[in-house]
Amino acid sequence: MSRVIRRPAVLVAVLTLAVACGGSNPTASHSARPTVSGAPATASASASASPVITPLTGTYGLLISAGTLQLIKPDASVAASVSIATPSVQYCSAQHDGALEAPPVSASSDQVYFRDGDNKIRMVVPPATAVDVTTVPGNATTISFFSVSPDDQRIAVLVEDLSGATTISLRLYVEDLHGGGNHLDIYTTTTPKGKGGLTLWPMGWHQGALVLALVAACTFEPAGLTPSEWHMSNATTAQRITTIRAVNCTLSYFPSAAGVGCINGQGATTLYNWAGKVTGVTGPPAQSSGYTMTGVSPTGNSVFFAAGSGIGAPAPVTQILQQGPGPYATVAGHNACAWIDEDHLLAPDAVIQFPAETPGNLRVTANVTALAQSGVCAGRFPGTL
Repeated sequence: MSRVIRRPAVLVAVLTLAVACGGSNPTASHSARPTVSGAPATASASASASPVITPLTGTYGLLISAGTLQLIKPDASVAASVSIATPSVQYCSAQHDGALEAPPVSASSDQVYFRDGDNKIRMVVPPATAVDVTTVPGNATTISFFSVSPDDQRIAVLVEDLSGATTISLRLYVEDLHGGGNHLDIYTTTTPKGKGGLTLWPMGWHQGALVLALVAACTFEPAGLTPSEWHMSNATTAQRITTIRAVNCTLSYFPSAAGVGCINGQGATTLYNWAGKVTGVTGPPAQSSGYTMTGVSPTGNSVFFAAGSGIGAPAPVTQILQQGPGPYATVAGHNACAWIDEDHLLAPDAVIQFPAETPGNLRVTANVTALAQSGVCAGRFPGTL
């Protein structure tokens, strides 16, 4: 990957996790294999029990709600729920500009992992247990963002050191998930703490390469920021393979195996694959204004268009379209954030069922099932791109 390019990003709601600043140099240790530790999410589960770790099956939306990470089924029920602690880092500087933080969750092809507090990387064991897997650097002035490879063998970690007065030090490394062997520091740089400062979020892997979001490091606004670019880079050398830039549009916040979209305020959306090629241009079936987010389904067959999620914006609405042309739907009152599968989308407060198999270019009714608890979207399982 080449040097970070500084470009502006566009406002949308984003996950921020909080406590306070101050602190010492980051340290990390590694576990040779998963071990049970920490309190489980429910009183009925025993921390001393040895859970049976088996591959997860099915599809889930990932949601953080009231201090828990939840795996949401397509029917809106909860398949697993485990407690998740917030990190110490909240602010970029003494002026209390917020540190923009990636979702502390990563899904492989058969497991879901999360960063618990500052250091621990843990794996979800349904229905309410988690096991320790490894650790990453983290303390009151350091935070790490991570992504586990689809085969559960490697972990990519971006470390932000915010202890500097005016700059943030960034380090991207890749190592074995279990034991920390074959460690490679593949990229280092510094970025300003001001509005021009940018950082990288590891958000997935595609055919052995890292998929990284280029985002603002600090936020001075009530809402967060979407990626200004998506990068795909070599996981050994960090050499850039693909760059997808936002040009007068807002890039997808969560990537798909099929790629990402970039939507403008009127809904016109350009679709990109991971080779960086334009695969199509589309838009919502009922054109309006105020669009702030788009997302491509796992196979690339369908796209959602969300509007009205910003502060002072009109009531939220999600429009969904199967390319082809195929069926389309409008859902008032909810903003989709990520696809669960080809027929279901996750919103912060609901699961939206889109009857994608309906033949023909016609309006269909998308059913909405409210979640027991609303929260912040953190991606989907499986996480293979």
